[in-house]
Order: sequence, then C-alpha cells, then structure tokens
Amino acid sequence: MLKSMTAYSRISFRSDVGDFVVEIQSVNRKFLDVHTVVPKELSCFEVELKKWLAPHISRGQVTLKISVAYENTSPIIVHANIPLARQVMEAWIEIADELKISTKDFHLSLLADMDGILLYEENILEEERYLTALKGAMDLCLEKFMHMKVQEGAVLQTDVLQRAEKIRQWMMVIEEKAPYATKRYRDKLIARLEEVLPGRVENEDKILREVAVYAEKVDIAEEITRFFCHLTHFEELVNAENGHIGKTLEFVLQELGREVNTIGSKASEIEISRLVIDIKSELERIREQIQNVE
Repeated sequence: MLKSMTAYSRISFRSDVGDFVVEIQSVNRKFLDVHTVVPKELSCFEVELKKWLAPHISRGQVTLKISVAYENTSPIIVHANIPLARQVMEAWIEIADELKISTKDFHLSLLADMDGILLYEENILEEERYLTALKGAMDLCLEKFMHMKVQEGAVLQTDVLQRAEKIRQWMMVIEEKAPYATKRYRDKLIARLEEVLPGRVENEDKILREVAVYAEKVDIAEEITRFFCHLTHFEELVNAENGHIGKTLEFVLQELGREVNTIGSKASEIEISRLVIDIKSELERIREQIQNVE
C-alpha cells in the first residue's frame, strides 16, 4: 500500500503538566530530513522526538512544531547567578562614579542582555512526567498524520495501477504486432527484386539472408519479456503491505523506461512506434506520481 510523502496534522493535548499543541507537516524530499521547532525548555527531548518519528517516516522533509502552556511546573529550573550579577552591578557603579552619574539610574534591565545572569537547569525530578506527556501528544498527532498519508497514498495507488494496466494493454498490442514486421519486410523485398530481376531462382537465397539479418535487427521479443517482468514487479510493489517503497518504484520505472526505449529504437512499424510514445508518456506520468510516494 502506497503512502504519500505530503501530509499535515495538528492536535491539542491536555496533560497534568500543561496543554500541548503539536504540528507535523511533510513535503517531498528524496531522503528523510527532520526539522524540529520546540521551546527551549523542551530541546533536551529532541533526540526522543526524532526517534518517535523514525519508524513511521522513511523519506520526505518533515517539520515538527511543538508549543506548550505549563500548569504549575516547568521542565527547566531557573537560577539567578547572584555573584555575576553583583559584579556587573559593582562595575556599573564604578562607571557611574567615574562619570559622575547617579547610581539611581541603575536598572535591572541592564542585566537583561548579559549572558550567564540566569542559569538554566533541567528539572530531572519531573523529566519523566514531561516525557510521558510529550509522548502522548506525539502519538495522537502521529496517528492523525499517518492516517492522512495512507488516505493520500490510496488515491495515488489507484491512479498508478490504472496507468500500469493501460501500459500493459499497449505492450500486449506491440507483442502481437511485432512478429509481422519480418513478414512484411520479406514481402516488400520480394516485390522489389521481382521488379528488377523477375523470375530469378537465386533471388530466394538473397531474400532469406537479407530477411534473417533484418529479423535479428528488429527482434524485440526479449525486451518485451523483460518489460512485462518489470511491470509485474512494479504492480506487486504497489500492492505490497510495506509502504516505504518509493525509491524502489523509481528504480523499477527506470528499467521499464530502458526497455521501452530499446523497443522504440528497434521497431520499424509505425503503429509500434506510436504505442511506444504512448507508453513513455504514461511512464512519465507515473514517475511524477511516484515522486510523492514515501
């Protein structure tokens, strides 16, 4: 079953530590690329967040956004760096004395841009509570997210299989017409030779040699057999339970393209050439769809 790379979900989740809002959005990308946008106090859980995503998504550009309104506690404990703040204040007082400025002009805002004035420490005692709440929110959002991927994938699957069946029917017509190319060439050659050398017995040997060379040149039986083999493999992959097959489908499409190109270069029949163009056009449409398959 196919899964689409493009999907979006957003949920709200209430827990005993606060209210979470989680968003997951994915777009096309050949490989897996995960971006997380989380509050600073939850950044320590980024590794866990990516681990939770990994089993569900094999490729695509995924953006995970999380916001939270806490109840009474926070995953981060904030401490004041009093010694540093004292030194900074003393330095400002020294500057004020030197410049003859009143120390009444000192405000706490002067410390706001100072690195190290506030020290952040992980709330280890409450870590498990926050991790459990975060996992609950992620699971809920992932469930909705995967449901959308499967729904979009089902639409892609139906379209791709319909196109594959159309291609199979066209190739069956090519397979039916291919053997007649040699006979038509032989009849044409006989007609030409009869015009030039009517009734000459030795013409038959020349005809047979010429027809044999031509038949080997335009023989596409092997290419047709391989094409059907690849096409069957493609359809089996599309119907398989494993949904992470986008890259494999692209490789099989490349093989189908090679075989039909060879058929087109060998075939001399107008009808076969037209069918080859139709097949190549349909393969390209399938390739565009597969680019959105995980």
